[in-house]
Amino acid sequence: MSLADYCSNKVFEEIHVVFVEPLYEQNIGFIARSMKNFCLKNLILVNPRCNIGIETIKYSMHARNIIENVKIKSSLKEIVDEYDFVACSTGKKGLSPVRRHVDAEDLAKRMVQYSGKKALVIGREDIGLTNDELKLCDIVVTIEANPEYPILNASHAAAILFYEIFKNSIKIAGRVERPKRSEIIAFLDYFEELGRILGYSDERIERGKIMLRRLIGEGSMTKNDLRLLFGYIRKSYEMITTCCFDKSNPK
Repeated sequence: MSLADYCSNKVFEEIHVVFVEPLYEQNIGFIARSMKNFCLKNLILVNPRCNIGIETIKYSMHARNIIENVKIKSSLKEIVDEYDFVACSTGKKGLSPVRRHVDAEDLAKRMVQYSGKKALVIGREDIGLTNDELKLCDIVVTIEANPEYPILNASHAAAILFYEIFKNSIKIAGRVERPKRSEIIAFLDYFEELGRILGYSDERIERGKIMLRRLIGEGSMTKNDLRLLFGYIRKSYEMITTCCFDKSNPK
């Protein structure tokens, strides 16, 4: 496939850019322009704090069609279940062991290798993403920069990520069929129920769920891999509940 034809690659249709509570029209326009530069097509704005008007169109240049087709959502939580893989961008690395970070190139490789519907989330210009929002993500990407001034403008950070996705899409050899979001949710639901039966605290169960989501997001876990794990979890749950039921309710 020639570079001229490359924007028809299915990878670019699968990736949706989600900009959370944008504050400035210019940045929406700049992000749309960078999306056009690197073949991305789908833009979602979460609860924008500015108008989407003349300034947005002006700064988007030849990406007016992206602005005209933008979708508006009220919260990030509202949309994450629509995606099989959710990646979030943040300027600073957290200290929590359950919040793991990858660099831009590593993220890009995953975004193009994984099949399915994917969201690339760009945080607010002023405060980024909240901890609760980061918990919704499968993986977190950080762009390394000068330690004395590491925080990039949202549109500049987005452009770097878009470029890495474009570059890696050209080199992709094969794709991994990721589990669907619905399968991941069902797996985590069984994990939660198993934890409750075993007497774990809500905090420990939630921490385990977050870590499992990170492991699924970070690794090249296929649909079949998850189904195998799901089988073990479900069988364990069923055996324990049957055993407990039989003992507490003798015939």
